[in-house]
Amino acid sequence: MSVYSQNRVYLDHNATSPLRNEAREAMLQAFDTLGNPVSLHGHGRDARKICEDAREAVALAMGVCAQDLIFTGSGTESDNTAIHSAYKAGCTHMLVAEMDHPATINAAQNCGAVCEKIPCNADGQTDMDWLRDRLKNWDSAEGRPFVSITAANSETGVIQDISTATDLTHDAGGLILVDAVQIMGKMPMTYNVDYLSVSAHKVGGPQGVGALYVASDAPFTSLLQGGGQEKRRRAGTLNVAGIAGFGAAANAATPMPHLSAMRDRIETELRTMEPDITFFGENAPRLPNTSFLALPDVAAQTLLMGLDLEGVSVSTGTACSSGVSRTSRVVNAMGLTDKAPLGAMRVSLGYTTTDANIDTFLNAWAKVRRYNQRVAS
Repeated sequence: MSVYSQNRVYLDHNATSPLRNEAREAMLQAFDTLGNPVSLHGHGRDARKICEDAREAVALAMGVCAQDLIFTGSGTESDNTAIHSAYKAGCTHMLVAEMDHPATINAAQNCGAVCEKIPCNADGQTDMDWLRDRLKNWDSAEGRPFVSITAANSETGVIQDISTATDLTHDAGGLILVDAVQIMGKMPMTYNVDYLSVSAHKVGGPQGVGALYVASDAPFTSLLQGGGQEKRRRAGTLNVAGIAGFGAAANAATPMPHLSAMRDRIETELRTMEPDITFFGENAPRLPNTSFLALPDVAAQTLLMGLDLEGVSVSTGTACSSGVSRTSRVVNAMGLTDKAPLGAMRVSLGYTTTDANIDTFLNAWAKVRRYNQRVAS
């Protein structure tokens, strides 16, 4: 880690979480292991054992069977693979939550299916009544129902009602994909879904490794064509070191309910300083580590740059869309664009966050705002 990074406060865990020491050590050991996991000789078996041990660890963290877990290159690849599989199985009309991640929305829109958005309310909660009515009136000509819902929004942290969505989808004879990238490592996972995607770097594992659970009775078609890796479900030589790091991070990660007190402190003190501030999704169940906020008269980018100069790293939303547009797509979906005409800012805590980090953030905010107000006057 550079001296520059060591002297900074990192509050952007929803974008990526720092590599855990356990993951680093597991990766270093894997780098020293010679062999391709599909080779039958001793070196290959050593590499394969690393991957299978990690598979067990990740599956345990996801609450699924290890034999149904496929390692991928990212959460995005996992989502794309699930949607590709569903489309190939006859799901030609897909219902995708408006609060979903671009990995599912864009994949559904571009796979050849008709993509219909499931609306949300002003708190960022997916409308289950709408979904119930839509599935009740499903036309068989639309193909088998397919529903995609991101378990927790990466910007607001709002947690969706996956249990109800799953019941509604299965009662209609459909398939459901849940993107649980932001849930893993923060809350327990107990989903009875057809497809479930996660990513290593959100839990302190390495970047560039993901996993997809495919239920034993769910249709599946490989997205990548090539060799017979992953039981012919995902071609390409396995990233042994990355997978080892993912397994170690999954073992080390535990739910972090204590972060809610830190998050609440941030929101309480900012509200005292900024009476006109808006915290999106605050009235809904949220991840304990996430706060998405906006001021009506200050650009989020201005706040971000000011905090960055003070040594605090935050973001203006999902890392996959950061800098693409001024107004958050998520805020638009919630119908609250007027609350964030100049964009919104996300503060996301993680396993490295301390009370001292919160002190630094709040002090930096006050300093940046004093400067902003002097310039404005």
